[in-house]
Amino acid sequence: MKTLFLLVTLTQNGAGDINASFVNTETLEQCQQKASMVAGVFTGSNIPVIESRCIKSELQFSEFGHASSASKIRHFYLISSDEQTLHISAVPDWASCVKQKKASKQDRVYCTSSVQSLL
Repeated sequence: MKTLFLLVTLTQNGAGDINASFVNTETLEQCQQKASMVAGVFTGSNIPVIESRCIKSELQFSEFGHASSASKIRHFYLISSDEQTLHISAVPDWASCVKQKKASKQDRVYCTSSVQSLL
């Protein structure tokens, strides 16, 4: 697999749920440019950004698309981070994510949903 840079952005909706969006780029510079652009969009829409980070990763995700309805298929991810690392694990459903989050010993662990699938 080719190593790329992955922009991971975690936002919080009005209900308090954490949503994840992912953008793959070829270079760190491209990733940082996307991060700046995405942050501006969320800030301009008054959507709180919990975390936004570019990481070196082999993970690839489907293209981002806005969920047009609540019935759109969602994918669930357990995301943990510290100052140096960020780990993303696909989980089958929300309940599994919450169970793993409770078992985690790390401080910054998020159960997230996304319209994007891990490829």
